[in-house]
Amino acid sequence: MHGSYFLSGPAGLHPQERAHGPWSQDMLHGRLLGGLAARAVESIAAQAGFTGARLTVDLFKVAPMEPVTIEAALVRDGRRIRVADAVLRCAGHDVARASAVFLRTGERPPGTVWQPERWAAPDPATVPPAPDHGPDDELWEFRPVQGGFGSAERTRWWTNEHGRLVDGEALSPFVRAAMSADVASPLANSGDDGLHYINADYSLSLAREPRGGWIGLEVAQHLPGEGVALGACTLYDLDGAFATSTTVALANPPLRPNL
Repeated sequence: MHGSYFLSGPAGLHPQERAHGPWSQDMLHGRLLGGLAARAVESIAAQAGFTGARLTVDLFKVAPMEPVTIEAALVRDGRRIRVADAVLRCAGHDVARASAVFLRTGERPPGTVWQPERWAAPDPATVPPAPDHGPDDELWEFRPVQGGFGSAERTRWWTNEHGRLVDGEALSPFVRAAMSADVASPLANSGDDGLHYINADYSLSLAREPRGGWIGLEVAQHLPGEGVALGACTLYDLDGAFATSTTVALANPPLRPNL
């Protein structure tokens, strides 16, 4: 992996230069807060025989480029269900909270259940990288298959986290999925006039954890209301669909194409 977004220190997790989001150089990226939340709840709730099945992240306050501290607690420690909560603090304020559910795995029941057609996406190795993604290419890569920021088309893309979230730690599949799931909001809610919404939350629901580094996102829905929009994406790996991410976003001064 190529560098880290955060370094561990006595005051918490210290963001490095590339941890900022697209809206401001002084604002932490929401997908990284989601990744930190996933890391925290996984550390206390993950257990052999269980899988991370749901992560909900509320992003209710701007997080400046300051050290982040996290408090996580196990809410339920059951035989089949484990639940954990986390609160993220930055610059003396609560900036986000998260809840997660881990479920015991088992055999798949018999019978056939309807499923939508699988996204027939090309292998990411055959898709050229985005030409103008910016300075984060070393840590975070995406490869557009269709649509994208500044497009009115349905968006499909591949993404891969090459960097570490925290120094010295490899990304777990659960954390990797959490970081990708945040991107459902800009993908589902951007159009040909740019991105006019900033996400207030997102909820990742997983049938299983992703396999490998590449995660594909396919926009499934955009529902605009009065200054509020709902967006949804299906998440894929090279073996097929494994999760969905839904997000509620608030109208915001636009972020124009070429993020």
